[in-house]
Amino acid sequence: MTINLVKINEENKGYIVVSEIANDILIAVDERKNFILITVFSVALVIIIFSVFLNKYILKPIRSLVLYTKAIKEKDVKISKHEKYLLRRDEVGLLSRSLNEMTEDLYKRISVAETFSSDLAHEIRNPLTSLKGASEVLDNTSDSEKRKKLIKVIGHDVERIERLITDYSQMLKDEAVLSREKMKKINLSNVVNSVVEDFNSNLLDSDKNIKITVKQANLNGSRINVLGVESKLEQIVANLLDNAVSFSPANSKISIICGTKKKDAQLVIEDEGPGFNEKNIDKIFDRFYSNRPEKFGEHSGLGLNIVKNIIELHGGSILASNQGGNKKGARIEVLLPIYI
Repeated sequence: MTINLVKINEENKGYIVVSEIANDILIAVDERKNFILITVFSVALVIIIFSVFLNKYILKPIRSLVLYTKAIKEKDVKISKHEKYLLRRDEVGLLSRSLNEMTEDLYKRISVAETFSSDLAHEIRNPLTSLKGASEVLDNTSDSEKRKKLIKVIGHDVERIERLITDYSQMLKDEAVLSREKMKKINLSNVVNSVVEDFNSNLLDSDKNIKITVKQANLNGSRINVLGVESKLEQIVANLLDNAVSFSPANSKISIICGTKKKDAQLVIEDEGPGFNEKNIDKIFDRFYSNRPEKFGEHSGLGLNIVKNIIELHGGSILASNQGGNKKGARIEVLLPIYI
């Protein structure tokens, strides 16, 4: 309570009394205090919940992925703690799947490289053994005819080794190119016509008199576009044509048909050679497979395997068969996804 004296012309006229209820002020102060405490508690609770969420759903998965990458780097046993994050639909799940795919691809490449190196060593060892034996016999014989045969064997062995090394180097280059270069929209018909034109020009100077023709099927004037690396698509056509020319008799024809098959671009190469004698024709795409002893030095057994690898890296497939009916010769069909 507050009391003040009221004076007028130096005379006391009365008093003014001002009074307040203190409880109201105390209640207002307590309300503000409680509001501040509740606010602080709420903020602290939110921070704790967010911290738990951040640790469980973000920091912990990232920590697991870091440990996973360290295990790979240190060539440790593959850990699987990150696998529970693969099903997540957020960025962590996407990162986990990407890392998992990269790791599997890495292990796959290492496995392929190890297997291929082992196979290559085995394939080179065979002609080396033959080369060593022929050279030893050659050194101890004076028969001119026998020496000519031995020299021919040595020449075939050297060609075989050279072809193996060349094709192996080509496979490594193909993989490197396809991993570095960006695939582009390419007109497959233009690629085929360009390669065929070069082959026909070279065949004019040969004694085999082989003619390569190109036919368009199911196109109606439209373009056949695929997504790929142009140099590698050219290599597919060139390798298949080289294989067809190699086993085609003189004065024969090789036909190439460009068209579509359902949602794929179709490329068919047919020759008039002996065809395939294998019961399981798919074996011709295996590494180092060669059932052509008369062409021993000319083929490493990698050519069709290289073609198959390039086609599969472009998302396509390849199928080999013998021509049916009265036709004689081999038929190779290549399917590549059409790019619109």
